[in-house]
Amino acid sequence: MRKFASIVAAGLLFSGVAMAKDVKIGVVLPLTGQIAAFGETSKKGLEIAYEKNHTLSNGDNIKLIYVDDRGDKVEAATAVKKLLNKDKVAVILGEVASSNSMAMAPIAEKNKTPMITHASTNPRVTKGKKYVTRACFIDPFQGAVMAKYALDNGMKKAVVVTDAKQDYSVGLSKAFKKAYTAGGGEIVKTVLINSGDKDFNAQVTAIKQANPDIIAFTGYYPEAALLVKQARDMGVKTPFIGADGVGFPELVEIAGKAAEGFMYTDHFNEAAATTPEAKEYVEAYHKKYNKAADSMGALAADAYGMILSAMEKCIKEGKASDDKECINTNLRNTKGYKGITGEITINENGDAVKSAVVNEVKDGKFIYKTTVNP
Repeated sequence: MRKFASIVAAGLLFSGVAMAKDVKIGVVLPLTGQIAAFGETSKKGLEIAYEKNHTLSNGDNIKLIYVDDRGDKVEAATAVKKLLNKDKVAVILGEVASSNSMAMAPIAEKNKTPMITHASTNPRVTKGKKYVTRACFIDPFQGAVMAKYALDNGMKKAVVVTDAKQDYSVGLSKAFKKAYTAGGGEIVKTVLINSGDKDFNAQVTAIKQANPDIIAFTGYYPEAALLVKQARDMGVKTPFIGADGVGFPELVEIAGKAAEGFMYTDHFNEAAATTPEAKEYVEAYHKKYNKAADSMGALAADAYGMILSAMEKCIKEGKASDDKECINTNLRNTKGYKGITGEITINENGDAVKSAVVNEVKDGKFIYKTTVNP
């Protein structure tokens, strides 16, 4: 009987029918630590996408291998090395924070392994890289959207709040300032904070003295929530505008009513989900988690979908689904991919060209206001 089975297996191989195999995707996320909400929501989106499709047309099975880097750039780099050397993954998906992706990118590049970040918006993540792609827009576009929205609403004087420890924040502040001043706005003061800060008394005092029309916050939600709460407690009524790093439930949970009116740019709002892909995702998300779908999960699902699309093209080309060079080429050549967060085209730098939305906190919810195209 054993001999017969061996003969059958050999016959299948020689007849051109390959045995299905596991194709591994390494996922690096901050599942614990200060920015754990980024990782948790990203994983939720990935689970939706994975449940929808985890088998390729040739029968190969996708296997996701998660590593928690705790939001730390050193651990992010260590995670990539582990995924490459021990787990032998075909693709790296992650990270969220630009600083962490920038620590990962050179390792992926050196090992000629395709890496796609779903949410790192700093241009330096992909700059000069051949194997790094992103599913999100970049900060020069996001900063310009923030600036234009403020100026269009008559806000001519701005204070910019920058997290000096985050490459994301430093780059976004630079982009906002450039677009804002080019549009006729005046930066009356730049206020520095550091990730992990809890007491913003000095910064709020400086903001009050500058008397701006708008406060442009370019950091992440933990500091945004504390800053806006303390600002309101100290009598500052100036509106805040932020970016994709602030639009998380924790903003409202921590800041409470002080978060009301906080505006921010983002990649997705389910109220603007009009395509079949987006509607299907939102429905599945509601069914599984009984809550509103957020942008981070949608971006992660899009990155996963782009990887599978690239692998399917490799199969059609007669190559292995885990051929790294083929996957990378197809990722970098993505054109008009119909994603959950919109139509995605990858340019020559590996960056996604796509639209942005502007949301606002109202009654504790993130309300869609408008869409801005590139």
